[in-house]
Amino acid sequence: MMTCKEVTERASALIDGEVGLWERLQIQLHLAICKGCARFVSQMRVTRMLTETALPPLLPDSTESARIDAILTELRTRPTDG
Repeated sequence: MMTCKEVTERASALIDGEVGLWERLQIQLHLAICKGCARFVSQMRVTRMLTETALPPLLPDSTESARIDAILTELRTRPTDG
């Protein structure tokens, strides 16, 4: 069975869906037994959700992205002075 330290080290990967089936099952077994780790992972999920809700997306929407691409293309195709 995983230790508390191992679970806390892998909590972000668990939340992000970056752990395999076997590892996820091991973590879930630990969380079923250890209420401290279960609270920790729950708090991480809430923190992640609140952060994603509060912060604007880092990438521009598709319209803004298309506008930026057009500007960059124009700058690349302009003749250079000199």
